Amino acid sequence: MKTMLIPCLLTLVVALGTSTGCIAEGIAWGELDGETQTLLAPLRDDWDNLPAERRERLVTGASRWAKLTPEQRQRAKGNLERWRSMTPEQKQNVKKRLQRWNAMSDEEKQRVRRQRSWFRSLPESRREELRARWRSMTPEQRQKARQRIERFREASPEERARMRREFRERQGRQ
Repeated sequence: MKTMLIPCLLTLVVALGTSTGCIAEGIAWGELDGETQTLLAPLRDDWDNLPAERRERLVTGASRWAKLTPEQRQRAKGNLERWRSMTPEQKQNVKKRLQRWNAMSDEEKQRVRRQRSWFRSLPESRREELRARWRSMTPEQRQKARQRIERFREASPEERARMRREFRERQGRQ
């Protein structure tokens, strides 16, 4: 179990690591603190041969890992396992979604967070109902729904009230 944990942690450290401007190029193994050395122990023999950028990501990732609570570490391990179990296509979809997220403005991100919070506040049965409805839609229907949502967002309060009334009327006819 312990031998499985070290490669898992090492992969997680690499996955968590990001370039932060910290220069690890000149850091010798002996200059790393004990906790970092423990986390990166599987790389000790190859440390001097690693590219500077990878060393930087590893040191940064180890530092971030050390600051996580036990609950956050468990969550990170679970995320890593989910990632490992994904197909290449699923991984590509996740990467595309992350790129879209990173391209959003802070206001757009906040709007998405509010929508997610609203959705999660719904009873599970209602969430499942909405998910099923979305899955049953054709790509064209989904695009039309997205356009209606965008028009609703841009509408004035009076227009929104009118749109809500019309929506309720349409729902009553079905």
